[in-house]
Amino acid sequence: MKPFAVVFFLFLPSFIHAQVETMLKPGRIVFYNVENFFDTINDPETQDDEFTPESKIKWNTEKYELKLNHISKVIATLFDTIQPLVVGLSEVENRQVLEDLISQPALKKFNFGIIHHDSPDERGIDVAFLYNKDIVANVFDAFLRINYPFDTTDKTRDIVYFKGFVTEDTPVYFFVNHWPSRRKANGDSEKKRLYVSKILRDKIENIYIGEPQARIIAMGDFNDNPTDSSLEYLCSGANPHPAEEDLVDLMKPIYAKKEFTLKYRDELDLFDQFIVSKNLLNRKSSYYVRNLKAYIFNPRWLLFNSPKYGMEPNRTYAYNHWVAGYSDHLPVYIDLKFY
Repeated sequence: MKPFAVVFFLFLPSFIHAQVETMLKPGRIVFYNVENFFDTINDPETQDDEFTPESKIKWNTEKYELKLNHISKVIATLFDTIQPLVVGLSEVENRQVLEDLISQPALKKFNFGIIHHDSPDERGIDVAFLYNKDIVANVFDAFLRINYPFDTTDKTRDIVYFKGFVTEDTPVYFFVNHWPSRRKANGDSEKKRLYVSKILRDKIENIYIGEPQARIIAMGDFNDNPTDSSLEYLCSGANPHPAEEDLVDLMKPIYAKKEFTLKYRDELDLFDQFIVSKNLLNRKSSYYVRNLKAYIFNPRWLLFNSPKYGMEPNRTYAYNHWVAGYSDHLPVYIDLKFY
């Protein structure tokens, strides 16, 4: 544990007690794949040349500033009528992008802290958290590095996580994920996602050994749908009886209705998901997932009506052309209700 985190933890009960009135109101947790959220500076250590002023799409300050405006608008709108707790993000290049984001006029009113760790991904894209420092106490944060024993040359995004308190009775562990892409040329991406699922599952089981009452919220772009084997394993581990799963994928009912967070031509996918521990679905606990549901944020202004494929997320760029949209993914969210 980091020294500053230990000191912070000593003052945690008084911090939480001071937030009692605030916590009577519901709070929202969001995940958003923000699609290639790069700055304009060429990093010689990563393959970010595609997002520089000299690239085919001529990624420049004007385009970057519009991207900042767009993403901040989405996040601020999600908190129009409810207080923010945590925002998980994927496809961000570095901490500076996050600093620029929370400095946008739409987000300045929120007291967001940043949790970010540089990962070894070849393109330099990471996952990260924003969290409401007025409400969420961050005890410590860390990452799970993914090293494939069967492919030592492939580098991917870490899983970043933190232990926090939103009330003083029980901790909650937040995990943000961006699992290996389906479009890797080596053909073993499914095997890699299952491997990452096992890494995350092992970590959660380890947490339960020491803290059996801990709450778990895993969010992210899993690059798999809720019925795929990697997500099935995450929810139930080696347990052959799914009815006894201890983690619940809140996106399963949404996926069954053929709703989507991203779309490739006629293919509808729901890779952006929330997986939570069952104790967060207990209405008698001090806080729980309101309505026991997750939601997709899909206002009309986040969508583009393709003449050939119908409604789809209005992305930043397509086929090496800048189209000035938001992201190729839609955000997802859950709300926590407190007693």
